[in-house]
Amino acid sequence: MKMVVCFDTEDDKGMNNAIKMIDHLAKEYKGRRVRNHDEVHFGKIEFIKMVRLFATEVAKEQGLESPGLLEGRHREKETWEGLRFAKLFADKIFDEKRMGRKIGHSTFKLQQP
Repeated sequence: MKMVVCFDTEDDKGMNNAIKMIDHLAKEYKGRRVRNHDEVHFGKIEFIKMVRLFATEVAKEQGLESPGLLEGRHREKETWEGLRFAKLFADKIFDEKRMGRKIGHSTFKLQQP
């Protein structure tokens, strides 16, 4: 099969549709997608590590990592700093994205078991 795709630089919607068509054809016939430069790709484990790193930074900003707390006293990690919370959060995010949903404040609520 041969196909000619017109990329009209004066038609913004048409350019987006042409890119979608090329992406679809590449997926179907080459087994790979045309990557969008605006998209970032990462796996679930990497995402969990990012969430935990963010929680650590929040703890530092809130003064939960100050030297006074660390001298001779051990502080238990808050629930939101732990691996379990990060994994539950990541599971919810990845499930929503797999269903093609956009993530927002109104659509997301984490429920702990």
